[in-house]
Amino acid sequence: MTMTRARASVGLHLLWRMLLSLAPVLLLAGCPRGDAKGLPEQPPLDEIWLREDQIRKGDIRVADAEERELTQPITAGGRIAFHDLHVTHVFSPVTGRVLRVLAQPGQMVKKGTPLLTLASPDVGQVFADLLKAEAEQAAAQAEFQRQQRLAAARASSQRELEAAEDAFRTARAESQRAQKRARTLRAGGADSVTQEYTLRSFIDGEVIARAASPGAEVQGQYAGGAAAELYTIGDIKAVWAFADVADVDLPAVRPGAAVDVRVVAYPDRIFHGQVDWVSDTVDPSLRTGRVRCALANADEALKPEMLATLAIARPARRLLVVPRDAVARINESTFVFVADGVRPDGRRAFQRRPVRAGDEQDGLVPIFEGLHAGERVVSDGSLTHAQLNDEVWPTEGQLRAAGITVAAVRVQEVDSTVSIGGRLAFDDLRVSHVFSPVGGRVTRVLATLGQRVVKGTPLLAISSPDVGQAGADAVKAEAALTAAEHEARRQRDLYSYAAPVRAGTKRDLEAAESALAKARAELGRARQKARLLGTDSVDAVTQDYILRSPIAGEVIARAASPGLEVQGQYAGGGNVTELYTVGALDRLLLFGDVHEMDRPRVTEGDAVALRVGAYPDRVFQGTVDWVSDVLDPVLHTARVRCLIDNRDRLLRPEMYERLRITLPGRPTLAIPRRALLRNGTETMVFVAGNRRPDGAQEFKRRQVSANEAVDGDLIPVFSGLRAGESVAVDHAVLLLGML
Repeated sequence: MTMTRARASVGLHLLWRMLLSLAPVLLLAGCPRGDAKGLPEQPPLDEIWLREDQIRKGDIRVADAEERELTQPITAGGRIAFHDLHVTHVFSPVTGRVLRVLAQPGQMVKKGTPLLTLASPDVGQVFADLLKAEAEQAAAQAEFQRQQRLAAARASSQRELEAAEDAFRTARAESQRAQKRARTLRAGGADSVTQEYTLRSFIDGEVIARAASPGAEVQGQYAGGAAAELYTIGDIKAVWAFADVADVDLPAVRPGAAVDVRVVAYPDRIFHGQVDWVSDTVDPSLRTGRVRCALANADEALKPEMLATLAIARPARRLLVVPRDAVARINESTFVFVADGVRPDGRRAFQRRPVRAGDEQDGLVPIFEGLHAGERVVSDGSLTHAQLNDEVWPTEGQLRAAGITVAAVRVQEVDSTVSIGGRLAFDDLRVSHVFSPVGGRVTRVLATLGQRVVKGTPLLAISSPDVGQAGADAVKAEAALTAAEHEARRQRDLYSYAAPVRAGTKRDLEAAESALAKARAELGRARQKARLLGTDSVDAVTQDYILRSPIAGEVIARAASPGLEVQGQYAGGGNVTELYTVGALDRLLLFGDVHEMDRPRVTEGDAVALRVGAYPDRVFQGTVDWVSDVLDPVLHTARVRCLIDNRDRLLRPEMYERLRITLPGRPTLAIPRRALLRNGTETMVFVAGNRRPDGAQEFKRRQVSANEAVDGDLIPVFSGLRAGESVAVDHAVLLLGML
């Protein structure tokens, strides 16, 4: 539609120049200055008067404005969005520290695929609570049943029975709550022994975004704080397009209506879909209604947050139309020339009239205001005996003297590049942010900045009451379990049917067994807490906690000093300090933002060249590792992640530099760079035409759209030229002076 309008606009401007230039010249040359009746010799400013011979010479033709049935679509701006039934935002149900990242952006995953593992104290707490709740339920149930038997024998009061029943219901509710909590963790793959929780994908799809890295502390989504989204997983083979339609057009939009969608990233492609929902309300400020369209996106060309233009089909309606070439659009105004009858001197009058027009369809333009059915408008016109303002006819001698040559327009392979700004960052899979799991005071700093460490290298020592408390709790729980086992064994012996005399009651036996179950649960919880701290991290003599490196790398940052008071990462407070940053610098990540129109051209594996101001004569090489399938909703750019080789350790994280992404060569229509001219805001070329009878060469100025940002002599051309045409090169700018 854009190219059609461009051709129509060019043709009509030629007609206008003819009408506006012919009128004064021909009127002065062939018309009397006045007549006996005192008729004015000059027309009003909005009219042109022409004789019949002038009309024939200009080949001016008129057409009737008539009503026709048109299926004029409703055009609205919009954006591409996820199909919300095909995307999920993944949070962690537990609080803890990321141990391993198992899924990367761009990876295809199935429902249940592991995404990451967490070390979490919530896991041990949940399973210990479950054991304790089940033990309390069993004890309460036994007591309720005993009270029922006593009440049946009239050996207890109704009050005692009701109290036992209430206690049983409360214990059962608590047990069910603990079971549901444990079931939630088991569904994700909680390990009650290692206290690790495996976060899994909820749906089939692609990892679109990841915000987790090893060592990162995450907040559980049920803990009451601000939980962070760790993964976004979705399938964009089906997407939505949202548009805001003017309230006057909203009644014509129906669910199921066909929709054609265009995006700037694919200017020559139309995506087809249909309306599946129309809002029942209108925005009070914009006076628009929201429309949602479903689009098939099998090749995943459409990305969420792309800007789009939607053409929504509506039922055919009868509209007043004129030929496309009859309408001229200049700036914000639209005009036609209306045949306004014959003057007394025989000249025909043409009146310029402003109109309100719609979009062209099948060579016709609907007119909503300014014109009536049956009126006649100028639809075509040309000059065959005068040189047009966009053509030059240099002779062979002039071409040789100016050194102007021509080159063919043809499809060629053109290497191109995309230049963007980028920020260097750590490879988040090779860096760890180290926190202390216990609260206390730093007694010794064991690793310094720049030191190379391996996994398990001691970093610092912390004098912590949590260490002694965890050990004491475990010893106390073991003692309590031993005592509970002894009491349960004694009560079983007293209540045994094999004994000559039954010396114990069933109530005492049930109470002892309940206490034994609680003691086992408490010991399990104490041991899991001690295991989380790690037996190899506790100094048996000083009871200091030794904080160790979770990965191999280099000590990049240290915030710990002797005497510093630190808070444990599982203490539940908000003042947890990162004590160490350990990572590797031999490979860095570089993040940049690619414009929406360049997003389809950048793919994983493209070569990257990085130059930094600190080393102007050196180029650092890398590759594109990942390109986001979601655009920034404000900037309309896609995030690109590149792997940069830094084995010489010259680059530093947080440097901001320009990078160039080299795109593979692909066949495209191309011309030499020397053929491209700029005149103000217009980009143009001179297209060679036929030889004239006098031997002169025709050259016609034509506006084109081209990618001038590429390197090399060849420039890709997007519109304005066809393969097989020829354009002027080498001093083509001299042709501008001949216009």
